[in-house]
Amino acid sequence: MLVENLASLGRAKRNATSVSLIVIAAFAMYNWAVRPQAASLSSAKAYESLAEEHAKESRDVVTKVDTRRKMLMRLSEESDHLLDVLFTSEQAGEFFSDLQAASELAGCAVHAINMISEGQKSEHQRLGIRIRSVELNVVGMYRDIATLIGRLQTRSQRVWLDSLEIQSMDYSSDTVGCRLLITICEIVDKDTS
Repeated sequence: MLVENLASLGRAKRNATSVSLIVIAAFAMYNWAVRPQAASLSSAKAYESLAEEHAKESRDVVTKVDTRRKMLMRLSEESDHLLDVLFTSEQAGEFFSDLQAASELAGCAVHAINMISEGQKSEHQRLGIRIRSVELNVVGMYRDIATLIGRLQTRSQRVWLDSLEIQSMDYSSDTVGCRLLITICEIVDKDTS
């Protein structure tokens, strides 16, 4: 029936109908063959772009993680070093109880040992470090006092001499009086502070 209708049409109408059918077939072929491929290529390009972006972000994250890992290692080493130079509670107790014996071994006579009380809680205590100070008054010769200071400073833990005052006891003698303000830092268990 379609063929009969086409045969009855005039030449111009047949040509127009044929061209219309060819155009419709071309659009159909384009939609069936070319358009899915073009969409696939477009999707592949978008995927490739996203993959490159994610790979760059991944490299950035790996770099940041590596940098932070190195920083953590450095801080861990610094923390270990700091822990080596601080006193534990037991070591601090031993240090203060041995001050008189250390002074006498150095040849100095101890006149007084006064613990200096702490003031308010400081930032150090919040971090688990307590600063403890003692005033040590001794009498001896210059070399004996130098020996005592050397003994205090040769410990593996850090000992600070905040002040040192020397007074002559007698102008006819080599004996001098020395007042030392000694400070140490003690690691405090945070649960007990």
